[in-house]
Amino acid sequence: MKTLLATFAWLVLGIPFATADPPQAPSPRATLALEPTHPWRPPFHLDRVGRPVAVLVGINQLPPPAKFQLAQVHDGRESARRDLEFSTGAPFIARVEVDGHASEVILFADAVEVDRLAVPRPEFEAEAVARPETVVNPVDLGTILPPSDWLLLGPGQSGVVEVAAILRGRDEPAALVTAWFASEADRRVSRPLPLADGTRAMARVDLPHPATSADRDVLHVALTGADGEGFWSREVPVMLVREVADRPAFGAYETKLRYDAPISVRDPATGAFSSLDYAKGWNPALQDVVVRFPNGARFVFWRGSSYVPFWAGRHNTGACYEWAEVLTRQPDAVDCVEPLMDKELRYGRVTILESTPARVRVRWTYQSTDLNYQVWGDQAVEDYTFYPDGFGTRVVSLKTDPATEYELSELIVLTPQGAFPFDVLPEDLVDAIALDGTKRAYRFPIRNPSEAPNGGAAPAIYRLRLNRREEQAAICFNPGDRAFPPVVFGPFQDQGLLVTPCYWGSHWPLARGNATGSKIDDRIAISPCHNSVMSWAASRPDPIAESRGTGLDAAGKARPLAFRRWAWLIGMTDADDDRLLQWARSYTRPPSLTVTGGQVAFEGWSPERRSVSLAVDGLSIEVAIRPEVPCVNPVFELIGAPKGEPRLFLDDAPLAPDLFAWDGRTLWLDVTLAAPTRLKIDFDATGTDAGGGVDHSSGER
Repeated sequence: MKTLLATFAWLVLGIPFATADPPQAPSPRATLALEPTHPWRPPFHLDRVGRPVAVLVGINQLPPPAKFQLAQVHDGRESARRDLEFSTGAPFIARVEVDGHASEVILFADAVEVDRLAVPRPEFEAEAVARPETVVNPVDLGTILPPSDWLLLGPGQSGVVEVAAILRGRDEPAALVTAWFASEADRRVSRPLPLADGTRAMARVDLPHPATSADRDVLHVALTGADGEGFWSREVPVMLVREVADRPAFGAYETKLRYDAPISVRDPATGAFSSLDYAKGWNPALQDVVVRFPNGARFVFWRGSSYVPFWAGRHNTGACYEWAEVLTRQPDAVDCVEPLMDKELRYGRVTILESTPARVRVRWTYQSTDLNYQVWGDQAVEDYTFYPDGFGTRVVSLKTDPATEYELSELIVLTPQGAFPFDVLPEDLVDAIALDGTKRAYRFPIRNPSEAPNGGAAPAIYRLRLNRREEQAAICFNPGDRAFPPVVFGPFQDQGLLVTPCYWGSHWPLARGNATGSKIDDRIAISPCHNSVMSWAASRPDPIAESRGTGLDAAGKARPLAFRRWAWLIGMTDADDDRLLQWARSYTRPPSLTVTGGQVAFEGWSPERRSVSLAVDGLSIEVAIRPEVPCVNPVFELIGAPKGEPRLFLDDAPLAPDLFAWDGRTLWLDVTLAAPTRLKIDFDATGTDAGGGVDHSSGER
C-alpha cells in the first residue's frame, strides 16, 4: 500500500478545523480517491465482473484532527455511513469497499461534508472462461504451455464455459448465454442468464465435444436479450488433439511437442516485432524429450525453452532449476551469456542415454551464448537421472576457463502466454527446510531483505510451488550448499502499483531477439514468460569433483581449463516436510553395507545417480544394509548380474514385485529402511532376460 500511495495522484482538500496547533505544524488535510486498478493485479477472469470499488481516504497526521466518516449514496439518497479507521503508519490511509449500487461517496469531518466523489460504474460487464471438464497435463496431450486463454481438448474430452455478467440501469430477465463451435454453428447450447439491475449473475454451459476432424476450432460465446439481439460476445481459440500415443507410466521418449501460436521475434537492430511459424523454428531433425513418472509428474526438454529442462505441471506452468550461466563479463558480449539465449539451438543438444523400467538418464549439452550467438569455448553437460518414485539427480559438469565465474542454480517458474503472475503463482512460492527441521517459508512479494524469513543453517531442501492449483511441487537439494539463496527477487511495479510477486521476463522461453528486461511489457499476450524467484548467484555448492589442466575447449582449442562437477537431488512430489527431510538426509548419508556373494564396486556410492554399485559373483547376493538415517528408496547397480528375473527378500520376507523395478543392471526399491535390514537377491538360473526398456548408454556409466 505504501508503494501505491507514494505515486498516486491525490485530490488534496483543505479542511478548516478549529485547532490550537502552533504555526509550524502542518495544516490538517484529507484526500479522497478511487483505488486504481491494473490488468496485472487481481481480481482475474470471472471475479473481475462486478468487482468491488474501493475508496482511499488519506489524512496527513495522527491522531485524526476530526471524526471522519464515509457515506455511500444510491439513487440520490444516503444508503450507508461508516466511521473511518486509519493505518498507524504514514501515509495514514483508510480503505473502504463501497456497495455495488453506490454511485457516489461523501466524506464527512465531524459530521460536516468536506468532499464527495463519483463512483463510475459501466452499464454492462461480462467475462467468459472456457476450460476442459477434467484436468489433463498438456504434455500428455502432446502439447506444451498452450496460451492460458485458449481451450485445449483431448480425445473425447468435453469442455465447459462459465460466464459472469452484470447489467446496470435495467433488467434482462430473459437473457440467454449461448455457446457453439465454429465448425458446428447449427449445434448450439444455451442456458438462461437472467440479469437483474446491478446484480451479478453466472451461468455454466456444458459443451459437446467438437465433431470436426480438424485440429483447430473457435468457440463462440454470446449473450442475447429477449428480442434475440446479441449485446455481448467472445471468441475463444480451441486446440483439438485427436490421438494420444500410448506411453509407459515411467520412461523417456522423443517427440515434437505441439505449440499452435507463432514465435514472437524482435529484430535487435531495429526493435521491430514479427512472428515465426513455430514448426519452422528449428532444424527439423531436432526433437523434444519428455520423461514420464507414475505420480503424474512430467519433466521436459523443450526446443522452445532452448532445451532448458523443467517440470511441466498439470495446470500449465513449469518449474526450472536454471543452468550454468556465465557471471564473468565476456569480451564484446551482448546481454547475458547463458544457454537460454540459444533460441535457434545452434549449440544445445539432448540425448536419451537410458530408458528402462528402473531408470531414465537424459543428457543435455550446451554452450553459453550471448544474444548474438557468440560463444567463448566453455561447455557444460547436464545429466539427469530419474527413478519411478519421481526423484532423481541433476549433475552439472563444467569445462571452463579457470577465471570464469558461473551461476548454477535459480528457482524459476514458467507461465503460458496471457497468464499474469499474480493469477497463477501462489503466495507461498518457496519453502526451505534445513536438515535440523528448521523451516523458512518464503511468502511473496518480498520487497526488501527484512521481509525474507530466516533461521536454520544450510544445506536445506527446497520446495518450489509452480501454480496455485498444483498439488505437487518441484524439489531440489544439494548437501554441499553453504548458504541460503542470497538473491530473492523483488516485485516489479507499474504505474505505482505492484504488478508481479517477483522478477518477470518475456525474453524466455520461446521468444526471440529480446534482451533481458527489467519491467513488464505487452509480450505477455503473445508469448510464454518466466518468473525468477530466487538465485544462489555466485554462491555455488561444493563440487563433488574438481581438477585443472590443459584440455580442448568446445572450439577444439588447447588451453588451460577447469573441470568441475556438482550434483543435486531433484524431484516432483506432494510429500510433506518430514518426508522431504528423510529424502535429504538419505541422499546426504548413504548406508553402510556388508556384501555376501559379491563386493562393493570401486565407485561405491554415486551421488550423480543416487545409487550404489555392487559386483555380483554368482546367482545370489546378500546385502546387509545399516542406515544411520532412514534410507529412502535405495538403488543398486548390479555389475555382472546374471540374466533373469530376480526374487527379492527383505529379512527373509519376499518383496512384492510392485515394490521394485529391475532392468537387468539397475535395481530400484520402493521401500524406506529405518533399521538394519538384510536384502537378498536370487536370480533365475534359467537365464531368462529381464528388463524390457530401451538402453541407449552402450555400457556407459
